[in-house]
Amino acid sequence: MLLKTIVIFSILLLFIPTIIIAKIQPGPPVVDETTRWKECSPTNQSIYDFQVENLQGEYTDLSQYKGQVLLVINVATFCAYTQQYTDFNPLIEKFNSKGFSILAFPCNQFYLQEPAENHELLNGIKYVRPGNGFKPHKNLHIYGKLEVNGENQHPLYEFLKDTCPGTINQLGKREELMYNPIRQNDITWNFEKFLVDRNGIVRYRFHPTAWSHGQVLTPFLNKLLSEKSSA
Repeated sequence: MLLKTIVIFSILLLFIPTIIIAKIQPGPPVVDETTRWKECSPTNQSIYDFQVENLQGEYTDLSQYKGQVLLVINVATFCAYTQQYTDFNPLIEKFNSKGFSILAFPCNQFYLQEPAENHELLNGIKYVRPGNGFKPHKNLHIYGKLEVNGENQHPLYEFLKDTCPGTINQLGKREELMYNPIRQNDITWNFEKFLVDRNGIVRYRFHPTAWSHGQVLTPFLNKLLSEKSSA
C-alpha cells in the first residue's frame, strides 16, 4: 500500500510543474470559436497609404503589395504563440500562386516578449523560437519593431484598429501590457491578425488564438483570393 501511494505521489509531482506553468502563462483570455474574428468596417483609406520601417532602418511604402492578399500580424519571439511561425511558410506555399503574402511586425508591448533589436530578429526565430534553423519564406516579410498600442502606436495600427472592432471585450492582465493608455479596441496580444484584400482594404480581424495551423483563416483567404483587384 505504501509503495502504491509513493508511485501515485511521484506521478502527481511530474504533472504539477506543467499545471503551474499553464496557469501562469501570460497572454490574452481564452475565447471560444464564435468570438475569435470580426468583420471590418468599409473605409476609403487603405494600407497603401502607410510606410513602415524594414530591418535595415529604411522606410518602405506598403503600396508595393498592390494586388496581393495580405495577412498582417504583430509577432514576438518569446511568445507561446511563436510556434505559429512554422505554419506561415506552408500557408504561403499553399496560396503563393494566387498572390498572397504575410507582413510580420515585431512588438515588445506584451510582457516584453520581443526584446531583440531589429538586427537580431531573424537570428531569434532561426535559433530560439521557433528555432531549428527556421528561415522565413520569401513572401513572409518581417519588418522592424513598432508599437501597436498606446501613445506611440504606429499609424498603420491606429488605422487597423479604427477600421476593425476588437475580437473580445477583455484584454490581458494590466501588468502584462507594457503601454499606456489602455483602450478597449487595443491589439489583444502577440499574433493578432488582419486580412487585407487585393485593394488594400482591411476586411477581417482575428484573435491570436484563431489559428489551428491556419485552418481558421483558410475560408476567409479563399474568399479574398477569389476577388479581383479594382486596379
